[in-house]
Amino acid sequence: MVMTDPETIEPVESITKKPATEAFDEKMPERPPINIWQDFTDALRYLIFQPEANHIVMPLVVLAESIALKWIIANVAYTEIDYRAYMEQIWMVKDGERDYSLIEGGTGPLVYPAGHVAIYKIMDRFTSGMDNLEAGQTIFRYLYIATLCLQMVCYVLLGLPPWCVVLASLSKRLHSIYVLRLFNDCFETLFAISTVMLLLISARFRSRMACFAASVAYGVAVSIKMNALLYLPAVVLCIFQLTQGSFLETGACLALVEAWQIYVAREFLAEHANQYWPTAFDFGRKFMYKWSINWQMLEEDAFQHPLFHHSLLAAHLLVLIVFALTRFSNFAQLRAAVSAPLHPFSRSLPHTFPTTQSIGYTLLMTNFVGIFFARSLHYQFLSWYQWTLPAIIHWSGIPVYLGVPWFFLHEFCWNSYPPNELASTLLFTLNAVLLTLAYLNVSSPVSAQKKTA
Repeated sequence: MVMTDPETIEPVESITKKPATEAFDEKMPERPPINIWQDFTDALRYLIFQPEANHIVMPLVVLAESIALKWIIANVAYTEIDYRAYMEQIWMVKDGERDYSLIEGGTGPLVYPAGHVAIYKIMDRFTSGMDNLEAGQTIFRYLYIATLCLQMVCYVLLGLPPWCVVLASLSKRLHSIYVLRLFNDCFETLFAISTVMLLLISARFRSRMACFAASVAYGVAVSIKMNALLYLPAVVLCIFQLTQGSFLETGACLALVEAWQIYVAREFLAEHANQYWPTAFDFGRKFMYKWSINWQMLEEDAFQHPLFHHSLLAAHLLVLIVFALTRFSNFAQLRAAVSAPLHPFSRSLPHTFPTTQSIGYTLLMTNFVGIFFARSLHYQFLSWYQWTLPAIIHWSGIPVYLGVPWFFLHEFCWNSYPPNELASTLLFTLNAVLLTLAYLNVSSPVSAQKKTA
């Protein structure tokens, strides 16, 4: 056993100890210097560009919009355009008229499907005809906020940054369409956005039941105003993709859309079915040149010429086909769609499922293509697609510092009164540029999906 000399052992007290504060400093990293400007810019970038910041931005936008709408109603005069005509048409229905071709108001015959009639019957009760328009404005304020909340859900599902949320709320014309005009387009937009939201939910959670709910919402939208049919090619394609190529389930969803048209119009179909369909869904209807803001660069004769109408339709279909073959889908899926009726009880796309991004891109771009080639756009028609513009700008790859000016130039076109050649030419140019960039951008949702498939 080795013995240690006690004298060689260093006393415990003699061992050098480091001060506690010095040991603490070694453990803790050095705090970076305070930079108020850097912290501010970092926070600003987060609130503008990071989708996670939407939980902060969205409630603030809803609150600001609610206050703004109250201020508008209190301080800006209501402008009568179509609401009295709506009421006059409703009064004829309440008096027992069921022949759609005979129902008319001060601005002309009733040209909207029976869903419009059902909604404005309710509006008639709340506003006592034309006696209590303030109640109607309040309803439309709630309608605007509800629509805003639904589109925010869509933005979250699509992963859009907060600047898109803010931009979507900055349209002067849109506020006017809702609380100062009481147009039926606003109700159609609510259900169109509901359709998009439910199809996005179907993609996000792989829920086929959401497709059926979306079909009901879409049926309601179509029954209010037939501009909802602009979404039809995309709705059919998306449901087919979301049901993994099930012909039976896709057909059932479309049957729900048609069933609602029949149900809501039952009182008119019972006695005058032949008058209802061509009047409520008049595809040959002529629009007034002086209120068409998108083609004022043309002479009125050219605007009304059938060749112009047919050319727009042909171009519309051609561009949709190009998008369908190269962005929305591919040849394999289209072949599966063609052969699906031969195998109605099987899934022709069993190994594929679309993303929320691809579904959103398909729906919003299909509607935008329809808007671009529309025979006529009146001021209230902005509600059909204004909510989609921030998403399309984002998908196009346009940087924010150019996207925001694009948006306000577009807004200028819709606020120019009366419709004029400059605004029409600018609107056509802006929409053409956006449509082209949203197609060409290689990082668009569907392109990205194809690369990772």
